[in-house]
Amino acid sequence: MGDIELLSWNYKDTPEAFSEIIKHDPSYFENIMEENGIGKYVLLITCNRVEIYFSGNGKVPIISKNPIYIKYPESIRHLFMVSSGLESMALGENDILRQIKTAYDLSSKRKHMDKFLSYTFQKALSVGKDVRTRTDISHGKTSLSTISLDIVEKNYGLKNKKIAIVGTGKMAVSLLNYLSGSGSSVTVAGRSPEHARNLAILYGASYTDLSEVHELIESNDIIITATSSKNYIIRKSHVENIEKPKIMVDLSNPPNIEKNLPDNISLYDLDMIYRISSETKGQRRMEIQRSREIIDGELEIYKDRINQMKSDDIISLFYRYSGEIMNEEIDELKRKINITDDQEKVIKIMMNSFTNKLLAPYTSSMKNFIKNNENYSYILREYDTMLDRILTKKDKKIIK
Repeated sequence: MGDIELLSWNYKDTPEAFSEIIKHDPSYFENIMEENGIGKYVLLITCNRVEIYFSGNGKVPIISKNPIYIKYPESIRHLFMVSSGLESMALGENDILRQIKTAYDLSSKRKHMDKFLSYTFQKALSVGKDVRTRTDISHGKTSLSTISLDIVEKNYGLKNKKIAIVGTGKMAVSLLNYLSGSGSSVTVAGRSPEHARNLAILYGASYTDLSEVHELIESNDIIITATSSKNYIIRKSHVENIEKPKIMVDLSNPPNIEKNLPDNISLYDLDMIYRISSETKGQRRMEIQRSREIIDGELEIYKDRINQMKSDDIISLFYRYSGEIMNEEIDELKRKINITDDQEKVIKIMMNSFTNKLLAPYTSSMKNFIKNNENYSYILREYDTMLDRILTKKDKKIIK
């Protein structure tokens, strides 16, 4: 019955550690959780963050990659902020809701979910949708692709430009949607010529593979990388002999384009795009404040519900333990005297009535305390401690 806590690496707070940790596959994190004896968790991986929400029952996974560790309930506030798009590089972005839903579904499929995590992530999705409905936080340009192309269009223009998009995933689709009707000539490049061809046909673009990176750069004015590659696709050696000015946009994490390029190459990476997009946040302070107020209110509702769930579990343990005692006493009675089945039924009815009357004041006081007090977490710990004292190891195994 541990609180949900968080380990986080992200582009904003831990950029160096994040650039290393993002290179690992999900199995790497699953192995870490298994090695630390934690079976209930949700792994959220996006291009801007790696986060593990877990129920550790007092355990904190030991990881050498310097994550941020956030305790409950701030861990939940952070999740609500993420689902609302307030922690995204592109303020108010909508795709994060899909990514959270995918992480939730995968955790369920792999049997890493419990009822507390399940309720938490359902609530996070609900809060994210509610914030977008009740505020204008997601109005305007909210994706990395649209923000980056806005920057390029403002500084260099897009009309009559030759643009290469390296990648064939969701980001590439978003870029192609934006560029449709812009008056630019677009080429889709990918490691799989078939995937590049299929995507290019949908948008009336050209296509190629990545066998000749230098030629791809030479023949285009703007090159945008948006892949999941763990290694550089464009290196300094690819542009050393290119004399014409080029604009490069790297939307990938880990980066797809090596830094420290020649002066004729203008590079916009995620750090630069984030700095530029942050300037617009000042104009939307009112929407951010309204979003935070909604999140704070929903967090209080969440904490109340979680504590009710915990108290229900403890009350259930009381009654289950009482049931075990009752059965043991009846078995002992049957060893001493002969009783009929009808007599046993009457005895069980009497003992159940006695148990309910005995426990009623305790369960009632717990529910009333939770209903009328804000700071009630300690009472749950007290009841949990009391159960720990009275239950034998055998009883614990039965209850679990």
